[in-house]
Amino acid sequence: MDYAFESNAGSLWIRLKGRMTHADYKGFREILGRINDDRPSRAVFDLRQVDFVDSSALGMLLIVRDAAVQQQRNVCLKGATGQVEKLVQIGKLHKYFELEP
Repeated sequence: MDYAFESNAGSLWIRLKGRMTHADYKGFREILGRINDDRPSRAVFDLRQVDFVDSSALGMLLIVRDAAVQQQRNVCLKGATGQVEKLVQIGKLHKYFELEP
């Protein structure tokens, strides 16, 4: 998984690319650290260029979400397509995240 950050009007965008798996644990720790350091009101995970997500990566997204919510931040998943969109639906992630097309 590759990722890049962009700050915009109180939001932190996390642009992800490639495959998200358990092997990306260190990347998720860095993402969580950046959210904690920047203190955005909203964190947006841009999933448009993600082509695969495994259950471990979903768990890591939930960990990031739980930490953000404790600090009264909103977390959004944006642009999921294909396998990623199916996993978001099966996992009923609409209960935990804002979802945007």
